[in-house]
Amino acid sequence: MEDDVLIRITPDKAIELLQKDGIYVNMEEAQIILDFLYSMANIVVEQFVSRQCNASTITNDNK
Repeated sequence: MEDDVLIRITPDKAIELLQKDGIYVNMEEAQIILDFLYSMANIVVEQFVSRQCNASTITNDNK
């Protein structure tokens, strides 16, 4: 895990991707959008892991 490198989308790349869908934002807006999306992704992953741990605990308790 130590060797894993987090590859983030740059604001420039976000601007490029959004423009393909007709959404035009500046650099600051792109950074705000990326920060929000990374926060949401972290929340989703934390909830998934938490539910997996809870499900595992319940399964192990029933044995």
